Amino acid sequence: MSPSAGRCIALAIVEFTESSPFVPCFSKQKQGTKQDLTMPPVILTFESINHAVADHVGGKGLNLGLLTTAGLPVPPGFCVTSDAYVAAVAGAEGKPRVGSELRDAILQAYAALSRGLVAVRSSATMEDGATASFAGQQETILGVEGDEDLIAAIERCWHSLFTERASAYRKAQNIPDSAVAMAVVVQRLVESEVSGVLFTRDPLDASGRRMLIEAARGLGESVVSGSVMPDRFHTDRETGAVLDQEIHTQRTMHTKAGVVEVAVDLQGVSCMTGEQLAELTALGREVEAYYGQARDIEWAIAEGKCFLLQARPITAAGAGDLEAVRLGEIAALKAKTDKRGTVWARYNLAEVLPEPTPMTWSIVRRFMSGSGGFGLMYRDLGFDPDPCLDEEGFIDLVCGRPYVNLSREPKLYFRDFPYGYPFAELKKEPGKAIYPTPVLEFSKRTGRFFTRLPAIMWSMFRSGKRMKKRAATQAQRLERDVFPAFRLLVDAARNEELSSLSPVQLLQRGKLWIQRTLVDLARESLQPSMFAAAALADVEAALKPAIGEVRARAVAQALMTGVTPGEESDLAGAVKALASGAMSEAVFLDRFGHRGPNEMELASPRWREESGSLPRGEGQGVRARGQGAALRDGHVSFESRWQYVARSLHLDADEASVALAAIQQARTYLGLREAGKNHLMMGYAIIRESLVEIGRRLNIGDGLFFLQLDELENILNLPSETNGQLTAKIDARKSHRRLALSLNAPQAIFSDDLDAIGRAVKIEGATELRGTPVSFGVYEGEALVLTEPVPADSVREGFVLVCPSTDPAWVPLFLKAKALVMETGGVLSHGAIVAREFGIPAVAGIAQAHQRITTGQRLHVDGTSGVVQVIVESEESAKEMRK
Repeated sequence: MSPSAGRCIALAIVEFTESSPFVPCFSKQKQGTKQDLTMPPVILTFESINHAVADHVGGKGLNLGLLTTAGLPVPPGFCVTSDAYVAAVAGAEGKPRVGSELRDAILQAYAALSRGLVAVRSSATMEDGATASFAGQQETILGVEGDEDLIAAIERCWHSLFTERASAYRKAQNIPDSAVAMAVVVQRLVESEVSGVLFTRDPLDASGRRMLIEAARGLGESVVSGSVMPDRFHTDRETGAVLDQEIHTQRTMHTKAGVVEVAVDLQGVSCMTGEQLAELTALGREVEAYYGQARDIEWAIAEGKCFLLQARPITAAGAGDLEAVRLGEIAALKAKTDKRGTVWARYNLAEVLPEPTPMTWSIVRRFMSGSGGFGLMYRDLGFDPDPCLDEEGFIDLVCGRPYVNLSREPKLYFRDFPYGYPFAELKKEPGKAIYPTPVLEFSKRTGRFFTRLPAIMWSMFRSGKRMKKRAATQAQRLERDVFPAFRLLVDAARNEELSSLSPVQLLQRGKLWIQRTLVDLARESLQPSMFAAAALADVEAALKPAIGEVRARAVAQALMTGVTPGEESDLAGAVKALASGAMSEAVFLDRFGHRGPNEMELASPRWREESGSLPRGEGQGVRARGQGAALRDGHVSFESRWQYVARSLHLDADEASVALAAIQQARTYLGLREAGKNHLMMGYAIIRESLVEIGRRLNIGDGLFFLQLDELENILNLPSETNGQLTAKIDARKSHRRLALSLNAPQAIFSDDLDAIGRAVKIEGATELRGTPVSFGVYEGEALVLTEPVPADSVREGFVLVCPSTDPAWVPLFLKAKALVMETGGVLSHGAIVAREFGIPAVAGIAQAHQRITTGQRLHVDGTSGVVQVIVESEESAKEMRK
């Protein structure tokens, strides 16, 4: 903004008349100046606010203005527009302050409110919108009285725009700082006897029949802050009748004088009557009819009258949306079900890519198909995958997670050969569906089986011969030819100047590296996994006659201890060296900057991009003790361990020779498997680099990862969508993905029981804690129990946050939490709102949760049913938590 525009804004004030005490106009202009009629006044009364000034009053100010002009019961007030803030920022060296002319205008407007108690609330632009509420991120000050306190409160609202919590919230919502400015709402304070929130559509009611009301005695701060458990009512949206209610003991309440005790005889008594609930339900219908969509409403009752304090869009999807996604997932699986029944099992890819974004899945799905690097590796080794896998592969995305389709996976080996998995047996013991071994199921033979049997037998023979031949030479080929050649290509790519490339050229670069990495390299670098597995099986077979199957497997695995790839790929060794100080950050990043957490997800930054996230290990190994220590201790040489095994098992020379050859081959290829992954990640980082730069050029940032590769090609080559349409598509994908991931999905899904998707899980031996569901979804992870917020950079991502209640200071932790458990709070408490917006399940109302749960315990949080299951190790621990 220019200095002249800033001065023009700063001169804008309001005049008040008897007939309309809140009619805004400009002050008298200085002679020779020209009034800018396009610039709105810096103070607008609620009566003068409409959609034309939406960009100047923020979401909260706009909604209060619209409700007022609709004739609904809103306490009077005015808005200091964002233009005043912009002008104050432009003229300030430090924090913006209210200037003298603006001060006079504010105090005039305050006088028109009879100078009593007011509530001063931030109303940032983009706040209380359809996708982000900004709940509690900026300041709200209740009970303000007097000129100086009012001016100070407005300045506090201005200054709250760039607090750590507000910045963290915007980052999570992908809202740039440049997109927001601060308006401030000043409203006569309703000294309410009862206040609370109303959802005109209960987010957890798929039928849409119920309204949800939460209420507490005193001011609404009690409900929003989560400091008390509000009384909770479901009412019939048409009749206002109470369908059910939960009455909680409320010992304190917020008043204009602060927090006070509730009279003892009222502490366990409902704070609302049936008549009040019916009246509030009717008011909710009016508000919803006015906006034409569901709203969450803040309200207060004072002297027998109900007032509206806010009505904003419901920013999180509801149970109806969740049910639609669940039914869509079931329909998709029905279409993929084999007529003999299908089992989907979560293993394999799911272990390294648990929740792929659409862009990552569109790329990795091809990689894992019959025509990608994975399928070509099978063909190179003499297998004959079924052509049906060339496009669809053998992995399906179910509720946002990769699952192996056990009807298609056996087709990787030899087309038309009736390999399969016994459906009935797996149904009896679902645990067997994780890494199962295919067996001959003659009933699954195709009509061509007998005519193709000679060709199948020849393919099997050829595969065995080729595997042995390749295993004898592939290690040398990878180390001498494949990996060095790939590193040269990577080094050249790292030195490319991306700014000189157009978006279309960047996409071509990305696709080139998909081919180089996930096809050309992968078909070679994935082979060590096959050879290592085959060699381990040979080791077990060689040892089995002497010690039995179970001990043979354990000894074979123990003999793999201490295997490392070459120095250039030894990530584990480098992490230890970094932790101990033996390796500098610069050297570590030079060697392994292409790696990072959740590295199979292309949307995840690499360490080279965010060096602050470098791994910090202990740098100290733990030596094995007790019987067999020489076998388990990685510090003992392999030769010593092998001699220990040979002596202990009394192997003769021939047996020892056969076993040792297989062991050495297994160790060689285990090391090369890690080297292969390291090189794969080198190319993966270049694919990501190209995509990130395209996202920057399109002004959609990480939103690009919610598009698919084919879509991106169409967008760049045949641009037909506006940026707004692209953003809308990305937002819709994000919402759908959040809903899909919030559904409970078991480890094994059976086609005759697809309703298991979304079904609550009962964990054997777990202690069950019941609370109030406030944000749907499920998550299982370790608890982090806190009584006050800690710096977000001091904790790792993926925990279940357990705390008494939350306020905006907790928001940075929400970026890393995957679920929330609170002792108090309701559906519109700060924690519940932010949990829903961030798409994490949340349960409130679990008394003394921070004492009954300890950090590190594993929790299964079901935000749809309100059940938290604590997975405990012993009955003593379970008894302790039940107290």
